[in-house]
Amino acid sequence: MTVRLENLDYLFNPGSVAFVGATQAKVKWGFIVFNNLVAGGYEGNVYPVNPRHDELLGMKCYPSVRDIPYDVDLAVFTVPASAVLPAMADCIAKGVKAGLVITAGFGELGKEGAALEAELVRKAEEGGMVLVGPNGQGACCPANHLYPWMPLFYPRAGGVGVICQSGNILNMLIGHALDAGFGVSKAVSSGNEAQLKTEDYFTYLASDPATDVIVAYVEGVEDGRRFLELSRAAASSKPVVVLKGGRTDAGMKAASSHTGALAGSAELFDSACRQAGLVVASTIDQAGITASSFVNRPLPAGRRVAIVTGGGGLGVIAADACTDMGLEVPRLSQATLEKIGALLPDYWVPGNPVDLVAGLDLRVIKPILEALLTSGEVDSVLFIFIESQRSKGIKITEVDGQAVELGVIWDMMTQKLGEYLADLYVMARDVGVPLFVSSNFEQVGGAEPGTLGGGKNPMVYLDVESACAAIAAMSDYADFKRSIS
Repeated sequence: MTVRLENLDYLFNPGSVAFVGATQAKVKWGFIVFNNLVAGGYEGNVYPVNPRHDELLGMKCYPSVRDIPYDVDLAVFTVPASAVLPAMADCIAKGVKAGLVITAGFGELGKEGAALEAELVRKAEEGGMVLVGPNGQGACCPANHLYPWMPLFYPRAGGVGVICQSGNILNMLIGHALDAGFGVSKAVSSGNEAQLKTEDYFTYLASDPATDVIVAYVEGVEDGRRFLELSRAAASSKPVVVLKGGRTDAGMKAASSHTGALAGSAELFDSACRQAGLVVASTIDQAGITASSFVNRPLPAGRRVAIVTGGGGLGVIAADACTDMGLEVPRLSQATLEKIGALLPDYWVPGNPVDLVAGLDLRVIKPILEALLTSGEVDSVLFIFIESQRSKGIKITEVDGQAVELGVIWDMMTQKLGEYLADLYVMARDVGVPLFVSSNFEQVGGAEPGTLGGGKNPMVYLDVESACAAIAAMSDYADFKRSIS
């Protein structure tokens, strides 16, 4: 790892932070970001810097970074753009290793701003200081309770690493990781990427033991060859999911005014990324869901999918989606079909998808899925179990004890289903055949969030199409991994 990337470690693992531009004005980012740094529970030393204050949030405030009588690992900047360069000179004199420039007003504003940004990079590199931003939202490392950023939330630690040239999209992708039951290893709003580029963060996170999968939003690439070479190297180590902004003329213009990014042909970018082993997403939701799909789940050995469904229509939809996405829904052997058929009613029609014919006996689900996972005939198993919609806000009317509130029974069934799936996920990891589950239980009130997925278990999909897209993405990545082995 280069010295630059070694110094990047001070962004996520600093022993001390100087906050340049800390203020008591609660409507300014200099207070909001500073307050997040303190409120998030960071246990290192924090040194607010502002010559107009003696104390902020109960901490001694210093006129400049030079005046801090202690070592400083990371400097966070929220001062106006014109004040960043002088403050950076103080940081370099102090020996600060990393600078997080949240301040806007640089390359995104045109030639004058670009010249100021170039000078910022030159100063940083002369001083051996790694530069993050400018014009970003900030960064976080939940394992260290480190949240020097704008949003008012503190995601928990987990295996998803997130890099975005947009702060809002960063928040949304983190939200997907949290909704899936997982957390974040490191996240950074890279902004204008004056010095460090997306591919630099890929390289860093690829060697980060806390990161299982990387997801990124990219508006523009300055050096296409370098981006693809470093991206391929990262993807050879762990999954990298990429969402590209600026895919149209209107989008390219917006990207230029947003981060000063140079966007190019969407088709060429997608094709090159796939050749480099990256998983390409077309929407924010798809990027977030796909990234979480890789957590705690083995890669499929091929593209054959078994589908098990509680209703025939969803099996048809899933089979179509799999086929459209380049997956195979194979015929199952007579031996496997007989094993499954022994657990289902006589009117069951043998085949793949396996239709449970709307049966409510959950006891058959576990042995059927076990039979498929261990059959050697498929590479992935998709289980779709959908609860009927419940009336919301309406209580049933009991007439002489003849009516029963069945929601309680459904809740008990969901709990039992969760227990079955926990065991099946272990089996899936043991045999190397990933299990994908699509269920609406959490939507209709049949399960608490994370009951059927999250934590140590893979995520659960709220719709069939997302589950099929995840299988296809993981199959594509598995193909890439086999091609370089």
